[in-house]
Amino acid sequence: MHIRNDMNKQQHIEQFYNQQEKLTLENTSYKTYADYYTHETLRLDLAGGDDLTTTAVLDANPTVSANVIAKQDGVIAGLQEVAYFLHSFPIQIEFLKKDGDTILNKDIVLTLNGPVQDILKVERTMLNLLQRMSSIATHTKKYVDQIPKNVLLCPTRKTQWGLLDKRAVTLGDGGTHRLGLYDFVLIKDNHLPYITDLEAKAKELNEKKIFWEIEADTADQVREFATLQPSAIMFDNFSPEDILPLVKELHETYPTIILEASGGINNQTIEAYGKTGVDIISMGSLTHSVTSLDIGLDIV
Repeated sequence: MHIRNDMNKQQHIEQFYNQQEKLTLENTSYKTYADYYTHETLRLDLAGGDDLTTTAVLDANPTVSANVIAKQDGVIAGLQEVAYFLHSFPIQIEFLKKDGDTILNKDIVLTLNGPVQDILKVERTMLNLLQRMSSIATHTKKYVDQIPKNVLLCPTRKTQWGLLDKRAVTLGDGGTHRLGLYDFVLIKDNHLPYITDLEAKAKELNEKKIFWEIEADTADQVREFATLQPSAIMFDNFSPEDILPLVKELHETYPTIILEASGGINNQTIEAYGKTGVDIISMGSLTHSVTSLDIGLDIV
């Protein structure tokens, strides 16, 4: 569990809501996700056998070159994971882009050189990963560009590919929010009925310097929870118009509390939420409602 210290608000935001540095293959948890959506996905696809089409139909297995090509403009993501995946195959890779780069339609992202049967075997697993992660990064960047630079856009825990989705958001210049249930305390409406004495619990968390956030559904709850001096307050399903005066009030009375807007935020409303003065905007749609970016593979 993360422990709160004497950092200022911006440092807390970076520490607890923007954990990009943990989303690498050196992190065992992240590597587990990368393994599942590459090696394990391909293993399930082969079901203990081989690529029946290539082994039954192809008369030879020559060394060929192939280009992975963008068919839409966007932000590329997933190259770290592709390098890790293809390291297990006799395939050489040349990366022409790096994670987080802007790509244009018809850009060559990377080239492969190796036995044709191996390239065809890994094609779909590799492209599925690139298409999903790049789509998330692309959508995130589009939304980030609509809000002030001092507002951090984060995904929620509504992910399909876990930490891979979270990393894709960071490559679109967003944050991470919690990486799991272990990160920090987030008290939601379903927890509240089972907390006997919220004031006493808040005092305990503060005395232990545990970072904690609490979800508020009404303006009265926001004001009540602010007196408990949480690390952060989430405005859940508030309109921008309702958030604005509360933010001004809390900035005057409790300036160290991190303020987050969440719930029902979309492309049409995100700009208005960005102008409310909140520190963080979280959107589930960043990871649960994306359409894959069109990326293909052509053998030269």
